[in-house]
Amino acid sequence: MPDIRALHGLRYDLGHIGSLAEVISPAEVTSDPTLVDSLFERHPANVIRILANREEPGDDQLNNRFSRARRFLTDWQRQGVLQREPDPAIYVYHQEFDWNGQRVTRRGFLAGLTLEEIDQQQYEALLLLLNQPAQEALEMLRATQTNVRPGIALYADPSISVQQVLENQIATATPLIAKDEAGVVHRLWPVTDHQVIGQIREKMAHRQMFRNAMDDFLPATLNRFELAQRGELTPMHPANFMLTAFFELTEPGFEPKLRFPLAHAAPPLTSSELVEKLGVHFECQVFGKGPEAAAELWEEMQTSSDLGHFGIYCAADHTWVSVMLTADGQVRMEEATPERDEAWRDLDENLWEWLVLTELLETADAKQTYARSVENLVGVLQGDNEAEISLAAMIRPVSMTQYQSFLERQVSFFHKIETDPAPACGLVINRLA
Repeated sequence: MPDIRALHGLRYDLGHIGSLAEVISPAEVTSDPTLVDSLFERHPANVIRILANREEPGDDQLNNRFSRARRFLTDWQRQGVLQREPDPAIYVYHQEFDWNGQRVTRRGFLAGLTLEEIDQQQYEALLLLLNQPAQEALEMLRATQTNVRPGIALYADPSISVQQVLENQIATATPLIAKDEAGVVHRLWPVTDHQVIGQIREKMAHRQMFRNAMDDFLPATLNRFELAQRGELTPMHPANFMLTAFFELTEPGFEPKLRFPLAHAAPPLTSSELVEKLGVHFECQVFGKGPEAAAELWEEMQTSSDLGHFGIYCAADHTWVSVMLTADGQVRMEEATPERDEAWRDLDENLWEWLVLTELLETADAKQTYARSVENLVGVLQGDNEAEISLAAMIRPVSMTQYQSFLERQVSFFHKIETDPAPACGLVINRLA
């Protein structure tokens, strides 16, 4: 259960910067040098200087982009550009953006999320798991002891009671507003009423929640452990908490990411051989020839509500087969996974891995990679590496309704959610020193 904390956040003083839009930054910028350059030029106090400071000629171990970020932060606080919230606050946060052809508003809040405690063995193992962006984020966190990029946590609250308390609190308040280069409007309301904060903490303590991108929380978790080892961590030290954006699962704009499996070590079956092996467990129909038939099959699958309806591509004869789970298949799945929850068994992804690959094709160790869209899938199957792929599948992702049900029932399952647009960096800064 989440432990939510109010923060003494650092916020830009509009009297110094003029417009909040001039100093915020998208969370994902490191892959776009042009955007980084644009943000550096936009304002001398843009948060990009802390989020992703650039390398410069002559950098060494003492003077580098990390030490520059620390100096910027210190200077901005001394000059009053950044000011500490006098009272601990949570921050109501709205994003307004275009989604599926309409303008929508996603509501949530920013607060501290208590980080998990780890031991030395876990610390060493997590260090090995860090990818390059996470490693650089840890280096920046060590240098600045400042958290500027919010993590994202999604929680289930069918009654919307948490958000309703916050909406009532800001009903007559004026927000801070910033519009970014992508056209997303960010609105922020600090809430310092201790009774309201207490209500939110109490309500969230009883909500099921998951962190959508665990890598975003690893640097803060590792930094917390390092401070504890040096004896610098007190129970209420701000490094115990990660700046986090909390959103209820049914807010607009959230959708599971597509993940179409490509099986490299499965048996090279023709469509007729596949149909024979699936037997009475699936109703099968040969759909079309060639990778390009995927688009039409996917369109048909999108309108289907049948359990276990997915498409399988047989590379041996370049044929797509449309399959649907039968009652016999449901029984076989129950027998194969007796310890699992019924809702878990109903997911197409689990039917593919546990019933099709493991039980019926007897290929439990099939090496799988994934395509992220129909176009990507077709391109891979038409490409030079097609011969390495025995089977491919188009599988419908878990719905947000199913996700909410899993959280409420505490069913162990995870499938990453598409959360764009990400919260802007610079609206609230969590100083850990």
